[in-house]
Amino acid sequence: MWVWVPLFVEMGSRMLIQGNLMHSRSLSNLEFTFLGLTWLRGPCTIYSVMKELSLSASSFHKGRAGAAYSVSKRLLEFGYLAKSEDDLVSVTEAGEAQLKGWISSPVPLADIAHSADLIRLRFFFLEVVDLDQRVQFIDGAIDGLKVFLKTCEDLIPKNEEIGDYYGVLATLSTIYETRARIAWLETVRQWVLNPPNDGQGWSETVLRSAKFDLS
Repeated sequence: MWVWVPLFVEMGSRMLIQGNLMHSRSLSNLEFTFLGLTWLRGPCTIYSVMKELSLSASSFHKGRAGAAYSVSKRLLEFGYLAKSEDDLVSVTEAGEAQLKGWISSPVPLADIAHSADLIRLRFFFLEVVDLDQRVQFIDGAIDGLKVFLKTCEDLIPKNEEIGDYYGVLATLSTIYETRARIAWLETVRQWVLNPPNDGQGWSETVLRSAKFDLS
């Protein structure tokens, strides 16, 4: 039997006040991630969601696993999760409505433009080291990306094993992205070793050398 958390039981009519507060801001991407995982795997324990985040191939999700209990507490207070007497959590109708709204709404430009490539970040400052170190940096990054690519490819059949069809399709994005990062580094490596001639138009020369066919 599912029961609401004590906050709603004890507050009585004040629950509506909490509901108004709930709508004063949008959920964060982390909160939506936790809500989505609970919808996908639930009823489940909070620990199991935390564990799934901690085992993610993405360092973005892995680094946020420790926030699982504080995030779940907020979602329970907002009424987006319900908790059973045996400590299993499940998404409520209100929580599912939030998920549907998140997915069906246009993706904000801030989310579209979100890209945290820490290899690319270092690349902006590559001139601080000598040529040998620049090439060593690029080659090491390519090697690391190839290892990560294999990890992502191995996730495809694992998602299939648990019947996560859209997990397979989502992971395919990571494979495309990783292949693109490798192609980018292989392309710019030649320009690090052999910079184009000085003068106008050299950026167009660099652009024309780009490998955009990732098949």
